[in-house]
Amino acid sequence: MDVLTRPFDPSRPAHGALIPFPLRVLLPFAAVGFVGVSARSLGWTEAPVMRVLGVVSFHGGLLAASLAAAWQGASGWGSGAALMALSLLIGAAACAVGPWGCLAYLLPPLVLAHAAFRHPECGRMGLALRADWRVLARGAAVGGFLGGHLLLSASRTFGYPARLDPPASYLTDVLYDVGANVLSAECFFRGTLFNHWQRRWSFWPAALAVTGLSVLRYLVDPALPRALEMMVGAVFYLALLSLSGCALLWDSGSLLPSLTASFVFFSTYRMLHVR
Repeated sequence: MDVLTRPFDPSRPAHGALIPFPLRVLLPFAAVGFVGVSARSLGWTEAPVMRVLGVVSFHGGLLAASLAAAWQGASGWGSGAALMALSLLIGAAACAVGPWGCLAYLLPPLVLAHAAFRHPECGRMGLALRADWRVLARGAAVGGFLGGHLLLSASRTFGYPARLDPPASYLTDVLYDVGANVLSAECFFRGTLFNHWQRRWSFWPAALAVTGLSVLRYLVDPALPRALEMMVGAVFYLALLSLSGCALLWDSGSLLPSLTASFVFFSTYRMLHVR
């Protein structure tokens, strides 16, 4: 299979540092998270403030690391990372006010799209704003199949209903996925780590390593239901989603199909009502 025997961008070097960005990039975001946790434990902040700081710290850090890796050590990525962090702060803060405020979560992908349009460096993580519509449709089909299978399995096996009630809660979750959850995970795990590691180790070692890390990222997420069947299901479906995303990126040279697959999957998953 040609998709598993060639890199999607052979002009890039095949070797380099194991981590494609300097770890100091994460320090400011780790500091924000530490301040939020400390203030919350001392009773200085409310839970909504803690959630806002958590969004900026975690998702902002992943996106900043992705931009730093795309610039390959050159200057210029810092302003983009600052704008991403600001857009996440606005989105999370507005969402804390009310469901319609979550529309502000559309800012981060718009900021990233603007950066990709202005800076060709973003193409190094697959954000060249070009992808054949057939490849995008393939990504949507992958996400739709996995999401549909999840809904069917959860409803028939464990009795979890699929519904959009209340619609405001569904809208909040989907917009969070668009502006933070899916965006940061795809840029970091597929566009940055897999994109780099597949040049060092080839497709399967890189895809399996990234899949393990991305599944672990969701398993430690406190927002994930703690029911055993949900944890097992999360490992299964998120592993398939990650491997599929790696294959879509490898095949197309664009991160957009993988983004599409993840967005469709999570939009479907959000319909699942877990008691």
